[in-house]
Amino acid sequence: MLFVRHSLMFLICVGMFGVACANPRPNLVIILADDMGYGDMSCYGSQQIRTPHIDDLASGGVRCTNGYVSGVVCAPSRAGLMTGRYQNRFGFEHNIVGAADYYNADHVGLPTDEITIADRLKAIGYRTACIGKWHLGNRDAMHPNSRGFDYYFGRLKGHGYFPKVKDKSIYRQRAPVDRIDVPYTTDWYTAEAIDFIGRTPGNKPFFLYLAHDTPHTPLQAKEVDLARYAYIEHKARRTLCAMQDCLDQNVGRLIKHLKDTGQFENTLIVFCSDNGGVVNSTNHSINAPLRGQKSMFTDGGMHVPFIFSWPSGGIPRGELYEQPFISLDLLPTFLAAAGEPWKLKAGKENGKIYDGVNLLPFLRGERGGEHPHETLFWRITHRGAAVRHGDWKLVRTPHLPPQLYDLSNDISEVNDLACTRPEVTRELMLKLAQWEFSFKHTPRWFSSNGWMKSILNVYEADYPLMQPDATRAAASQ
Repeated sequence: MLFVRHSLMFLICVGMFGVACANPRPNLVIILADDMGYGDMSCYGSQQIRTPHIDDLASGGVRCTNGYVSGVVCAPSRAGLMTGRYQNRFGFEHNIVGAADYYNADHVGLPTDEITIADRLKAIGYRTACIGKWHLGNRDAMHPNSRGFDYYFGRLKGHGYFPKVKDKSIYRQRAPVDRIDVPYTTDWYTAEAIDFIGRTPGNKPFFLYLAHDTPHTPLQAKEVDLARYAYIEHKARRTLCAMQDCLDQNVGRLIKHLKDTGQFENTLIVFCSDNGGVVNSTNHSINAPLRGQKSMFTDGGMHVPFIFSWPSGGIPRGELYEQPFISLDLLPTFLAAAGEPWKLKAGKENGKIYDGVNLLPFLRGERGGEHPHETLFWRITHRGAAVRHGDWKLVRTPHLPPQLYDLSNDISEVNDLACTRPEVTRELMLKLAQWEFSFKHTPRWFSSNGWMKSILNVYEADYPLMQPDATRAAASQ
């Protein structure tokens, strides 16, 4: 009997160990689009652009309607995502394009004393890869391989979808590639991502940061994709739709690989954009029903699509999440998913303030009516700032009086209530000022004055607030 009892205990322990092994740490994936319009996927209202694979990701997970990024242009937004801190706290407010022409290139980029999401995940056993657009500094100490990523493939700076070897713009690790394996970068980045997953040992989880260029300018699409949108008369809009379609195909390729290899169920995937789309000048995105575009502090600049999928992780399927949150939340969310919840004292680590929160209990419905954040902030010095507190949103520009909007019934921000609700205007101006006073750093560099002057025009422009139908191009294009 003693032998039987011990044998049973052994079998129970083995069984429990087997269950534990069957549910290891999840793989973690961020798929980041570049300058994508809020309304340029069918699951977010587009009647023109086909995005069946992204739609499937949303229907199998949680689609968010109030997801924000921390910057209204590319590089600052990425700096916030990488660190879980408002990038303003370490002086990364402006884009880095052209900044090295005026400032010491050694400090133009993500400061080397900032800890990245890749640093943290690598330290707990994850294999890490950055594939695609970096744009967080060009010198060696700021290279992805120096910032926690085991593997890097992509562009440190610049854009373009049909690369050439002579341009020396595509890097594998720290060296330019010497051949073009795939002629179109959206396809090539996905092929590299799949290859990275295939080279990751089965007993080791991976973190993949797949940062596509799509649909940032230059507008360059493959003929096969353009043919699907031949009915759209406006060339730029037609090309953007084709590029978005290609991005969707590649999301489908990545998900199919995860499913074919039995990894999809235990992979937390987040799909989002780095900022809003550009509407009226170059790439003719559509942010409808949001007003404005990239670089602006109306919601068209930083309110972006967000989709979360993790079938085995308790994230519901086919749900909407409507409370405001921000891309700074991805770092603590991923650490919590990896079983390493982030323990901060008074929101600080080594004297630095961190701003993100773990979204998992909110997405799972475990926090009832609670909100991840009461207040969210944005700023680019000399170009504008904004604060959202509950449903109230205040926008401050360099050339106009402050604007106040009630997002609960004015998502397009067309009815300025600053004069009729002066007490709310004053309260939000004070909150914004107190947030700004909390910074230890002023901006480390500024954009060129041409970028500054563009602000004078973008707030006066008209923006489409309704989706064009499937049979014609947007009337405003």
